[in-house]
Amino acid sequence: MANTNGIFQRGSSHYLRVVLPINHELQKQYKSGKIILSLGSCSYREAVTLGTIKRAEILGLIAPAQKTTAEQAPTKRTPTAYYLRDIYQRWKESKPRSSDAINSCMRALILFEEQTKNPILQELTRAQGDSFRAWLQQPERNTTSKTARDRLTWVKSLLKYAYRDLEIINRHPWEGIEIHSQTTQKRRPWDVSELNKLFSNELFTSYQLPKDWRCGGDAAYWLPILAIFTGARLSELAQLKPSDIALDCEIPTISISNAGAGQQVKTEAAIRKIPIHSEVIRLGFLNYVQKTVMANDTQLWSKLKFRKNKPGGNYSNWFGEFRKELELPQGLDFHSFRHGVRSQLAENDVPEPTIDAIMGHEIKGSTGAKIYSHRTTSSIKAAIELIKYRDLRLPNELCKLNL
Repeated sequence: MANTNGIFQRGSSHYLRVVLPINHELQKQYKSGKIILSLGSCSYREAVTLGTIKRAEILGLIAPAQKTTAEQAPTKRTPTAYYLRDIYQRWKESKPRSSDAINSCMRALILFEEQTKNPILQELTRAQGDSFRAWLQQPERNTTSKTARDRLTWVKSLLKYAYRDLEIINRHPWEGIEIHSQTTQKRRPWDVSELNKLFSNELFTSYQLPKDWRCGGDAAYWLPILAIFTGARLSELAQLKPSDIALDCEIPTISISNAGAGQQVKTEAAIRKIPIHSEVIRLGFLNYVQKTVMANDTQLWSKLKFRKNKPGGNYSNWFGEFRKELELPQGLDFHSFRHGVRSQLAENDVPEPTIDAIMGHEIKGSTGAKIYSHRTTSSIKAAIELIKYRDLRLPNELCKLNL
């Protein structure tokens, strides 16, 4: 909402709204009778000063300030000049965005403004992109190559949006400018001894659920078990609803999608159905699901609280501490379960397109392989049943734990 001086804020940037007099010469150019300009400032006090001057110039109360030769490059918005922060505002409002995406993009934008001195987009050069890339990777910045790459990618995404969606610039000035990142910590699958150490805890042997609220009650028990037999991501499992589990069919399945309230997937390829492994059924998972249905629970894990739109955020923090308490290696995390599933499927010569269908990856290979994406539930079930952990001692089914 604008103040009486016409200054208002979108995100962290301030804008000026000027209502034109009826006979003003700019009425033909601005049919709405209003001009809205970015002041390019995060400070309200500075925005008031800039806005007062700009309003007076527009209304003809003062002459536009004359610039010296050193000041010829535009530093404030004109009707045809756009800054990257303007594009960020349009990008943010174009469709629902996660808070993580908005914050990550803003951090990259602030770095862009700091290093490039915030030129108008029409004057942005490839040389500036190369300079920004080098600056992000300077040793004194103490950032990983992946972090530097991500920040460059966010800026390039805004430039692409300005070029393709808004047509504000007639080319993508930084297209092809890349940072090749190196993985600083490579994940590996859990080995059987590590899995036995995990599943020998009383949480699994006697269903002693932790008191820590972050573990989500029953989720503490079921999520690792589901992970080692589905290869699903933590966020996918954490957001499940009772209706996502197909009980009344020959082959029970878990449906992963973005159809329900609060549900999201990483990519379109992540939308899939995963047949439930016989070992998961043996442990009583279908009985647990039936119990949540009868209780009219809207979430499969009624006590699992989401964190900033991240279904598995709180659980991930708890699991990391739980792993440390068990003195398991630091290189292992929940996502390592996923690596183990893919490794097992590959070692059992499961075709790559079927593995991708199970894991929720984009199908690779020839055009024919991508088009012929239909796989029967029974064929995927056969692949799922190849997941076996020799010498792994899993707990008894829940009914034998007298729960």
